[in-house]
Amino acid sequence: MNDTILPEIPALLAQTAILMSIAKPILALVPFILFFRFTARFEVDARTFNLPVAAWNWAYFGAGLVSLAAVLLIPIFWIGWILAILILGGTMFGYMQYRNPRVPAGRQYKLGLDALTKAVEARKSKSAEKAASVLFTRADGSKEPVPQKEKDEAALTTYLALEQILVGPVAARASRVDVATAQQGVAVSMMVDGLRTRRDPLTPELGNAAVDLLKRLAGLDVNDRRRRQSGSCTMDGATGKVKLSVTTIGSSAGQTVRIDFDREGRLGKAIETVGLAPAQLEALRAFEDVKRRKGVILVSAPSGQGLSTLGFALIARHDAYTANIKTLEKELVYRVEGVDHKAFAPEPGVEDFGAMLTKMIRRDPDIVLVGDISEPGAAKAATLAGMNAPLLYVLVPADSMATAIATWMQAVGDPKAATACLSAVIHQRLMRTICPNCRSPFTPAPEQAKKLGIPAGKQVELFRPSGKVQVKNRVEDCPVCQGSGYFGQTGIFEVLSLDDEGRRLLGENDFRTAYARAVREQKMIQLQEAALLKVRDGATSLEEVQRIFAPKQAAGAPTTQKPATA
Repeated sequence: MNDTILPEIPALLAQTAILMSIAKPILALVPFILFFRFTARFEVDARTFNLPVAAWNWAYFGAGLVSLAAVLLIPIFWIGWILAILILGGTMFGYMQYRNPRVPAGRQYKLGLDALTKAVEARKSKSAEKAASVLFTRADGSKEPVPQKEKDEAALTTYLALEQILVGPVAARASRVDVATAQQGVAVSMMVDGLRTRRDPLTPELGNAAVDLLKRLAGLDVNDRRRRQSGSCTMDGATGKVKLSVTTIGSSAGQTVRIDFDREGRLGKAIETVGLAPAQLEALRAFEDVKRRKGVILVSAPSGQGLSTLGFALIARHDAYTANIKTLEKELVYRVEGVDHKAFAPEPGVEDFGAMLTKMIRRDPDIVLVGDISEPGAAKAATLAGMNAPLLYVLVPADSMATAIATWMQAVGDPKAATACLSAVIHQRLMRTICPNCRSPFTPAPEQAKKLGIPAGKQVELFRPSGKVQVKNRVEDCPVCQGSGYFGQTGIFEVLSLDDEGRRLLGENDFRTAYARAVREQKMIQLQEAALLKVRDGATSLEEVQRIFAPKQAAGAPTTQKPATA
């Protein structure tokens, strides 16, 4: 018998160890300790909000007794223990559900499960953000969440379509992107160094959804597809933070959206950096003299050729702390420090542009920038003011100096009155500057040197665009200009200073004689001459000069030189 019992002793001892385990009493006590700890708080809470304290105390007591009985009487410990936890936890949950609707807002109890759910959602959002190329910040400063594929695949597709519209152009150094929606599709194009390049089009559904998302980000009315709207938002990606200035306008054919990248940074240039030749800068500095600070200076450039940038640079050269400088513009796109900028918003029953300009001039400013003369009465108001003080810079979009003067005369309605107040006319065009990283040097042929005004026999090194660099044994696209051969833009200018004789000739519609006289007597630098000077200085190429002067010039513009050839 002993031989039978002895082998079973270790097993019996093991079962006894389990039955006598100290862990079970501890596990049994933990739920009760937590229960009575929380119910003590619940009692104080119930008294604070005038809830039935006695009834809930009896409920707690009853739940405790039933739970204790479950632990002690159910033969299998784990079943009784889990049942006790459910009874105790259910009682506490019942109090919370009873209490929350009966207490003031913001004082409700919340389960830790809510925090866990929020943490899971935050982790999913972080994963979605890592998968996106860029993150957007709305006009109000809040972050736009990246849609999760599991929740809204259509929203994610729209988000990625907007990325497609913006990311490539930013990486390509584009200054702006234009989106035109129509029933046939959505056309996308970008401007890089003044040249427009088409991008891959989008389907009408996807393109319109991306435009609506962009409008919402910029704080615009998504449902208004006809009225002109302007707003802004921010995009943050691999190239850093980029401010998007969004302008939309609609018609029966669809919406047109213009997106400018960091527009304020591009508009704020010093007058010395826009590309004026030293002699042209000197001619303009004459108007800084208080005695000559009067009259009208027409400032012109083709559409999209930096007219606003030039206008802001011209007023910024005046000391805003010693001179009273004001502007009247249709849209405030940039602010010069110390200058009083005023936006004109046409509304029914409100004074027109000309009346607002007249009122501004009556307050005795020293310098005024007039951003638009297309509004009725604007040019006449500027003409009357320009007969004396102040000095007015009037912006006129035009393809040539002759066209700018003709546009001004037509807006005024009286050629003699229009020209009697003119002090000068400035015309600008933009041309690409050659990439300093990949430009290819060469010695010009004698005929090229002659056109450039280089003395015979003088050795001068010019440059051609390359767009390629050699990396070890391979020829690759230049990483700076991305293979275009050009990087950035500079301006070329004509500056026509007017005296009494020049004004008389213009008043008689004799622009050619006035222009030729300025070239002959004032040594005025012509536009093509200014371009060739940029070639001599190594800023651009003969190919670029030929490109910008290849189109037929506007009627009335002088053509004393032929385009340079390489």
